[in-house]
Amino acid sequence: MRRWTAVAATVLVVLEAGVSALAALILGGVANRQHMQFAGVSYRAMADAAYLGLGLQAAFLLVVAGVLVRVAIRAQDRAFGRPTRFVLIGAAVFHAVLAAIVLALSGVWTFLVVALTLTLLVLLFFTRPEQGPVPSAPAAPAA
Repeated sequence: MRRWTAVAATVLVVLEAGVSALAALILGGVANRQHMQFAGVSYRAMADAAYLGLGLQAAFLLVVAGVLVRVAIRAQDRAFGRPTRFVLIGAAVFHAVLAAIVLALSGVWTFLVVALTLTLLVLLFFTRPEQGPVPSAPAAPAA
């Protein structure tokens, strides 16, 4: 079960990274073309902040996706190591905060996608590593 949970979480996290990168391009482009200031901040600074902030978010999500792929491949071996736990806990906290923000600003359907990703990340911690096939004992000679 851990392998399929990791695969499903990987697909959702990669989609979120793509949406974040696309949002960075759109918001940065719109802010750059507006040529308006907001509270004394230039349009170029707002565009750069959109590119940088959402670009870093997409990069973090791709790192999480890489860790999830590694978890999916090595699901049978052992429990999580310390760096894997730190990345997955950080991703779960990130998705919890993002879910609260998205629910307040965007709507229920977007919230459900982020909450599903959060659920899959947390579920990874409650599933045990899968055990491979148990080798059978050698057959006793017939007497």
